[in-house]
Amino acid sequence: MRVGILTYHFSDNYGALFQAYALRKWFMDQGCEASFINYHPDYVEAGGEINFNKLISKSNLKVIYLKLARLKNIWFGDRQQQENFENFRREFLGITGDEYKTRSDLEAASLYYDILVCGSDQVWNPSEHFGVDPVYFLNFKTKNSNVRRISYAPSFGRSEINPRYSDEIKELLLSLDGISIREMSGVSIVKQLTGTDPVCVPDPTVLLSDYSGIIKKYDVSANKHVFCYALRSRNVIGDVAEAAAKHYGAALYSPHNPHRRWKEIGETVYPCPRQWLYLLTRSEFVVTNSFHGTALSILLNKPFVVVGLQGSRAGFNARALNLLELVGLNSRFLDDSSPEKISKVLSDSINWDEVNERIGALRASGVTYLKEQLSRVLERADG
Repeated sequence: MRVGILTYHFSDNYGALFQAYALRKWFMDQGCEASFINYHPDYVEAGGEINFNKLISKSNLKVIYLKLARLKNIWFGDRQQQENFENFRREFLGITGDEYKTRSDLEAASLYYDILVCGSDQVWNPSEHFGVDPVYFLNFKTKNSNVRRISYAPSFGRSEINPRYSDEIKELLLSLDGISIREMSGVSIVKQLTGTDPVCVPDPTVLLSDYSGIIKKYDVSANKHVFCYALRSRNVIGDVAEAAAKHYGAALYSPHNPHRRWKEIGETVYPCPRQWLYLLTRSEFVVTNSFHGTALSILLNKPFVVVGLQGSRAGFNARALNLLELVGLNSRFLDDSSPEKISKVLSDSINWDEVNERIGALRASGVTYLKEQLSRVLERADG
């Protein structure tokens, strides 16, 4: 069975790569021929096109920012780390073949698959400067007119969507053969738009129970360290990470982020994705505001705290909060840096037996959904 996966496999982002790796590996473990459709539109990271009809607009400012950030990373970024991400994509994601920039490019390629899967990550989060991308709802023609089109754990990235996209997203959702989603907030959005009940499934990283085979050592000078994986902001999380390092008498490491516009948190390190896992697994404690930083800390049974993003970014906390609730770890979330709260989360232990039991149940729900979808493809073929 040929499986085509559409996700943000191209991003130099640790979480994006691990969720992509896990989903493809799960399908391969079932005996499927699974590959990523190498769709890499410019608007996602390179900014896309400027709207000359509205030169002074929020969307154009976003486009300009992304273009400048990309150029800065190309000219001044860490070349070795960029190469490390590319190596991971080649070796562990199997990315080969042509790159497609538009839906027209995809349709012209006349690809053949038995089942198409979109997800995970925030592929259903409309962007300020582009809007909704139908490709990430599998809305394009392929050589196999009977291909089954399903989602696996995509995210809207927030608890509600802009009403101006409602009608377009509703139509795209109703064209899918099977809908699953990652957060309960997303389930509510889909139900409100379509009147149907989508399945809530865990992030693809949860489908795998063992990551030991891809971990690679990263040499650090300290005997023990706290690992801080921060995205979007230093606000609050920087103070929490520094307090955690002081509590453990440990060094503080945070991976290089090409989009960082804030003061360094501890010492910046430059791990490849496999070494990122090593730094996380060998840490005394993990401090993160990232969904995948949260998910992998839980899966690898590392003591951790999730620090909420503040202000206008607070809507992004919904993904991590949903996961924490599902595994009974709501107390691992901090929304401020008060010494009392930090001290409590650092001293409280985690009952990993209970957490792992809940993770097992989540994993089973994802596996059940995917196996049912594969069965539907086989039934269609037999018919």
